Amino acid sequence: MTKIVEIIPDRLYAGGVLDLAGWSFIRKKADVVFNVIPIPDTPPFDPAGRMFIWLPLIDKVAPSLTWTIHAVKIMNELMTSGLVMYVHDKVGINRLGFILTAYFMFNYHLERDEALTYLRQKKPNLRPNAKYMQLLAEYEAYLKSHPN
Repeated sequence: MTKIVEIIPDRLYAGGVLDLAGWSFIRKKADVVFNVIPIPDTPPFDPAGRMFIWLPLIDKVAPSLTWTIHAVKIMNELMTSGLVMYVHDKVGINRLGFILTAYFMFNYHLERDEALTYLRQKKPNLRPNAKYMQLLAEYEAYLKSHPN
């Protein structure tokens, strides 16, 4: 069964690949599914009225800083518009930890380790790999030099 974790109450949820129970949750609760695995989502229902964002990450290679800036801006625009979002990777640990940390760094003006510490209070098993952690450090430097 897909474990769905509430990150921001009634706004942002996170986890792994969706099973039937997870898709039922999406059908009832989410406006957007934000997927960062190399396989696009295929909902078992008519997806009309929902948005599916697919920005695949390869686990062994970190994306570029440009990719990160772009992905976080998309997340922020959707969240700012009031949509309810489910963000997922395959298992809900590595890539998910990366993209959520980047989003919280941007949106809440947190440093990398502060954002990850906060997120681990909600989902303790988040563990971005070393390449993602390095990119998050670069993203932190970028955010400091480009305040929003």
